[in-house]
Amino acid sequence: MVQNFQRFFNLIKCFAFIAALCVVASAQPAQGKSQSSAPTVVLDVASVAEKLDPVVVNIKAFGSGGSSSGSGFVISSKGLIVTNFHVISGSERKDRDKKDPETVLAEQIQVILPDGRSQRADVKGFDKATDIAILQINAGDTPLQEAVLGDSDKLRVGEWVIAIGSPLGLDHTVTLGIISAKGRTSIEGDYDDFLQTDAAINPGNSGGPLVNSRGEIIGMNTIILSESGLNSGIGFAIPINIMKDVISQLIDHGRVSRGYLGIKTSDTTPLQRRDKGLPSERKAILVDSVLYGTPGAKAGIRNGDFIVRLNEIDVVSTGQFNRAVAGKAPGTKVGITIVRGGKEYKLEAELVESPQKD
Repeated sequence: MVQNFQRFFNLIKCFAFIAALCVVASAQPAQGKSQSSAPTVVLDVASVAEKLDPVVVNIKAFGSGGSSSGSGFVISSKGLIVTNFHVISGSERKDRDKKDPETVLAEQIQVILPDGRSQRADVKGFDKATDIAILQINAGDTPLQEAVLGDSDKLRVGEWVIAIGSPLGLDHTVTLGIISAKGRTSIEGDYDDFLQTDAAINPGNSGGPLVNSRGEIIGMNTIILSESGLNSGIGFAIPINIMKDVISQLIDHGRVSRGYLGIKTSDTTPLQRRDKGLPSERKAILVDSVLYGTPGAKAGIRNGDFIVRLNEIDVVSTGQFNRAVAGKAPGTKVGITIVRGGKEYKLEAELVESPQKD
């Protein structure tokens, strides 16, 4: 049943691609008529795949609990490779949320390069909160080809994308789809801002690149939503713009330093906001809890407050707020505008460094 559904799903995508090419062809100006200044772009999947082939690697991790595999891509000619933390964590994804005081890494990690060479890799740094890890291999005398990183903020919903990786151990597999949605939150953790795609992603694709029509990496494939554990047409990738800062810190320090308030918040509905004296159309997040002695508590934030602005930026979601706070250096003072009892108050908090989650 699952296989029949998958064949049907792939057939639909094939028809959609052919239809898109027909639209492009029909948009060509007739001979003798004035031409539009807008360039016509035809998606050449084969050329994009060939461009990315030298930078995509296969990763195998071995530990006492068994072995696992995933994908990654080269970000430095000197042998730096980025992948998902869960690929090299030495434990299954389903165990990652358990409160274990010790971080478990795979005992041995092998990176298989596109030319077939197998290199032992060391973990240069990792960040569990965003599921990103940096590996270091010996590149040898021949510099590795580096990936070209794009701008995920410029992506539009409906734009064609290509996923490359090693699903189910089948290295350098290429699949085609579109950006189905942007800014998906509440999937994995506090800093979620995933790109959603219908490009086929399966176990083993984790850590591999999601690429735009120009061959630029705009995300890293990370999660699928599926009851069967196989591709359901709903996959998620970490946007490359979020990855850039994390990668930089991991390369320089082996860890990520984040600002911290010590509060827990949740998104709100128009009805919740209206019942608490806010216009239903005004966005805000709700403070669910404030930890004693933290910057949030010292600033005067209380349970039940609505947060409407951080500095001069309107707060529209918990994910946006968490990422904005985390992106500021410890010691930074931030202005927080809250609504309590229908009245607006401006508070100030000095951020401290976020506790590391092992």
